[in-house]
Amino acid sequence: MMKKAILFALTVLLCGGAALGGMLSEEPGELTVAGRYFFPGDGDFDLFDGGYGATLAYREWFSFPWGAGVNLGLAQWQVSDSSDAYKYAALRDYDGDALLIPFGASVFFNMIDWDNWNLVLETGVQYLLVDSSVSVFNSEETAQKRQDVKIDDAVLWNIGAEYEYMVAENVYVMGGIGYQVDILKADTEYSGRSTRDTSFRGAYASLGAKFLF
Repeated sequence: MMKKAILFALTVLLCGGAALGGMLSEEPGELTVAGRYFFPGDGDFDLFDGGYGATLAYREWFSFPWGAGVNLGLAQWQVSDSSDAYKYAALRDYDGDALLIPFGASVFFNMIDWDNWNLVLETGVQYLLVDSSVSVFNSEETAQKRQDVKIDDAVLWNIGAEYEYMVAENVYVMGGIGYQVDILKADTEYSGRSTRDTSFRGAYASLGAKFLF
């Protein structure tokens, strides 16, 4: 199932890039690759302690300073063992992680276009595929065992800013910060019983490179 999801997400990115390529602008297309670290941010409602991953994105400037693009990511978020995300006393000792595959589209605004550097603002929506390896100990009298937590997919909205610095012709290094919130939180259940939705809200920081072609 997850392999099919990855193939589907890759197809979305490639087809989206092909659709955008050369159609929105006569300017070069831009391909970015970046590592990303996540800082989940819902206090004791948050299931996760932190996460890391990578993103691949393509964009064009259809009416400078405005641009649009598509993106695909892969991340792993680690569960916080001190979490009380589902607010039920019988559930404790959270453990595991979740493999996440976000893909979607963004709009960009080039706030500063200098000789050899840029400051770019971004906002967009992503669909989040979730493969949960999360578990929790259920201390109910009829259970008294560790049980898997099923987490469904979610939809996210993000806003961020990137600083880009030219290091060679058509090559930039880039660093950025941003924040994502849940448009639709992930339905969640354990042992076939529904519980609080899981949130993927939080801040992130990224470091990577941009290539013009």
